[in-house]
Amino acid sequence: MPPKKRDKDGDSSKNQRMDQNQADHELFLQAFEKPTQIYRFLRTRNMLSPVFLYRTLSYMRQRMSRNHKKRRGFKVDNVLERVMRNQNNGQQPLSGYMTLTFLGFYDKKNGNNGHNEPIKVETLLLKICHKKRKDVSCPVMTVSLGTNFVPYNPSEDFPPTKAPAISIPTEKFSLSNGHLVKSYHLLLRVGCSSTTAFTTKSEIDCEPPLKKKKSVKATEDSNDWHQLGGDLIIYDKQNRCLLSDGDYELFLEQLNTNTTGAKISHGISSWEYIGPLNEDPGEHLASFEKFGSGPTLKFRLKWSREPIMSVVDRPKLLGTSLESLDNNSNKENNRPDRSNKMKTDHLSPNESKLQIVYQFLYNNNSRQQTEACEDLHCPWCSLDCNSLYSLLKHLKLCHSRFTFTYVPIPQGARIDVALNEHYDGSYTGSPQDLISQPGTGMAFSRNGPVRRTSVSNILVCHPKRPRPSLSEFLELDENEFDGQRPYVTGHNRLYHHTTTCLPVHAKEMDIDSEDENDPKWLQTKTMMMIDDFTDVNEGEKELMKMWNLHVMRHGYVGDCQIPLACNMFLQARGKDLLLKNLYRNFVLHMCNLFDFGLISPATVYTTIQNLQKLIGGADGDESKVLQDSCTAQRQHWLQEGANKSVMDIRRVPASPAERRKPVASFTSQASKSDKTMQRSYVGPPVADNVSKKRTSEQSDKKASDIIRTDAVESVSKKKFNGADSCSNEFDSCSSF
Repeated sequence: MPPKKRDKDGDSSKNQRMDQNQADHELFLQAFEKPTQIYRFLRTRNMLSPVFLYRTLSYMRQRMSRNHKKRRGFKVDNVLERVMRNQNNGQQPLSGYMTLTFLGFYDKKNGNNGHNEPIKVETLLLKICHKKRKDVSCPVMTVSLGTNFVPYNPSEDFPPTKAPAISIPTEKFSLSNGHLVKSYHLLLRVGCSSTTAFTTKSEIDCEPPLKKKKSVKATEDSNDWHQLGGDLIIYDKQNRCLLSDGDYELFLEQLNTNTTGAKISHGISSWEYIGPLNEDPGEHLASFEKFGSGPTLKFRLKWSREPIMSVVDRPKLLGTSLESLDNNSNKENNRPDRSNKMKTDHLSPNESKLQIVYQFLYNNNSRQQTEACEDLHCPWCSLDCNSLYSLLKHLKLCHSRFTFTYVPIPQGARIDVALNEHYDGSYTGSPQDLISQPGTGMAFSRNGPVRRTSVSNILVCHPKRPRPSLSEFLELDENEFDGQRPYVTGHNRLYHHTTTCLPVHAKEMDIDSEDENDPKWLQTKTMMMIDDFTDVNEGEKELMKMWNLHVMRHGYVGDCQIPLACNMFLQARGKDLLLKNLYRNFVLHMCNLFDFGLISPATVYTTIQNLQKLIGGADGDESKVLQDSCTAQRQHWLQEGANKSVMDIRRVPASPAERRKPVASFTSQASKSDKTMQRSYVGPPVADNVSKKRTSEQSDKKASDIIRTDAVESVSKKKFNGADSCSNEFDSCSSF
């Protein structure tokens, strides 16, 4: 029998190794994936809306390339003057003429054919007018300004001494007729012959101008010509001139020979598909290479107040130094002395070749290293720190979800990264930013300052800064996590109202939530409900509003507090009570409280006495209001109340105070009972004389009793009428 095939141990061990690597990778992602995603999101957010500038940090001073010497003499009043001076220097008004001095026509493809005859260049002005219909193109008007003969491929080392020029008056492209012309373009059209039939330069110089023109015209007619051209925009959409003084090099393209106009598309704009860009850098630089190989036209543009001759001295090229442009464009941030010093400091031999290796510790000291990199960029926020110390300081302060330990190695530095178990992920900002409306909170929609109660206590600590050293990152300080505490206290806790459970805003911190028994909406609702009553007059409604809001505000909970409530009511609203002519209504209110047993007679007397003390002298406003009310009541009684009978004046009692019977009614009833008893009196038989005497005495007594009874009845009627009149006067007082 053949021997049994043994299982390959190599395959099983390989599978176990792959499973172990996969599990290790899962643990690595589980440990570092979430903090990394958070820091990547914060990086994008800080790029769009930075919370602070990194160059202002003390450990990144190398990012601050400018000094603050100008701050000593800075004044706000000089800002406007400096801006106006820069605008006046930068914006030069258009002069009377735009002068073009042609330096040469360059075509390196045909540069070695041995022909250096001049080229005819025609200057055209294109007036692009407003279109009258949407479905048509803008009409273009072409105006010829002149023709010049420009040297063909002139030598840079030995250029010609003369150069052709043309002056264009600014009236040609004035914006005064903006209702007709929308924009102006300057077209430079070059005519080139496919067969070189030009005459020599000496022949051109010796021939007269008239014969020269005829020969050129004959040459044009007899040979095949192709035209090149290029346009320049004079004004933009904001009517700003785009052509300033300087040297220009215009790339020329093939024009259509059948038309006299330019090869410019003024049709209807449409969307076009742009495919993916080729990553080959040569493709991107193709347009710039055209200037080195294709036909170009060089000329000098200058604005002048007077025209010049058709042929002038060839001007010298303007000096263009990239270093001077760079230094002049950013004077504040690019100073030669500081920038060079910074480069020499940070590009030392050790730092320039420094290799950084990140080693991640997880799952009980499981380790995974990254490839060595020579840059000093933060791997989470892509910030260039420029130095190793700045990088470690940035990692420690800005990425506190991790702990970083610096380990020097021969090739450079190794940074051990581990999860920070002491990190507190709770929100440490203001809770008012999270609950502010509208939107998701004020943290993402800050529109300006808001009013808030000042309860924050800021403790400013300025310890002596230690000298920057890498030794502080060698080991983790055990007291570092225990000593961390916020320096800003207050406004770090969110409170809620007791009754409504709504969050307390920052501007409401000085208001006690326990005393909120009368919010604004409840006060408004109470007054609306009182206004709905129909069986009370306006004076009683006003007093009910004032009393109910007073009780609601202070929250009295027992009958024993009613005397205190009356006293506090007079202190708070006594003046308003008198000014609103509610004196009698308040007296009636005190009588009602006494009828229901809530206050004692002494309280009624004391309260009314305190109210009368608030009236003051006769010249006071409260006294004048009461006097006017009394005068109005008397006039009302004389005009209407005096003409009514007793039954019309008397009303059915409607309140506990009115249900009490007046004292005069009891007197009248007693007198009536006495008369009844006297009329029904039957005495015993007596003698005549005695009876006559007694009869006379009794008659005298009866007469006196009748007189007394009539007097009592009249007095009682007067008292009764007076009580009713007071009741009527009270009603009329309330109506006012």
